[in-house]
Amino acid sequence: MPAAVGHSLLKLIRLYTFNSPLRKGKLTLANFGMRFSGFQKGEEIVPTVDGRRLYADLSTGMCLTLFFLGEYERSVTRIIEAVVRRGDVCLDVGANFGWYTTRLHQLCGPEGEVHAFEPVPQTFETLGKNIALIEKSDNIFINNVALGDAPGKVEMHIFAGLPNGHSSISAMGREDYATVESPLITLDSYMEEKPLERADFVKVDIEGAELMFFKGAHKLFAQKVPPIWMIEMALGTTKGFGYLPDELVRYMKERADYRFYAVNEVKGTLTQIDGFAADDIGANVLCLPAEHYGERFAQARIQSLIASD
Repeated sequence: MPAAVGHSLLKLIRLYTFNSPLRKGKLTLANFGMRFSGFQKGEEIVPTVDGRRLYADLSTGMCLTLFFLGEYERSVTRIIEAVVRRGDVCLDVGANFGWYTTRLHQLCGPEGEVHAFEPVPQTFETLGKNIALIEKSDNIFINNVALGDAPGKVEMHIFAGLPNGHSSISAMGREDYATVESPLITLDSYMEEKPLERADFVKVDIEGAELMFFKGAHKLFAQKVPPIWMIEMALGTTKGFGYLPDELVRYMKERADYRFYAVNEVKGTLTQIDGFAADDIGANVLCLPAEHYGERFAQARIQSLIASD
């Protein structure tokens, strides 16, 4: 199929998938279009369901739902929307192309701040382009660095056949990768240099390096009110660093009084957990400090997302 015709087909499909109130069958239709359109690599600015505009490149493997549905990681996004308030200081650790960075900017408003960290230069470039689409973004601070437990440099492994969003400090036991070098800093040093007195919400998705990040982020646990977290705790990535997801839970428990809720990505619900068994694949986990068990938690829409069973 000629490229121009294929692109027109995808835009026609998107016209339906983005605007139709029916969800069933949309991704099937999108995948059909991808298979037969012969789409070409290239970025295109597309609208989102919450009024943003973002660059989508279907060849990256990350932007299918962004392009066709105007959304990305719907369940996690919905939960974050329920807990972040105007005026919050938010950290996006592993910012990728900026879906959460730009949504957090909407949620915290001009009274708040968003600090984003993305170590892969190519991905960081896309992040910067998406920030540039925002009319007023002077309270967003983007950083082309990795966060860890000590200053230095690291090799980021970009794996064949996987989107850049799966790049990791670990080689994950694979050999099919390219590498790029990134500066490595600690969050503690960043907060001192900025200076940044607190964080209210922290999203972390750094492909297994979460424990490294914790060990350089002592200031967050020393806050009078520790932050709310959304953290990927996945066995598939933590094992590349020699630890299990439950170690992240135990690390947090030893430093602050938290409750933990695993995200059901399909149902969009939360289930309270005490930790993970050794063979558990893990989950994205909402971590709520004791200081928010009461009024803030009760008033949040997240109350309705907790699974009753």
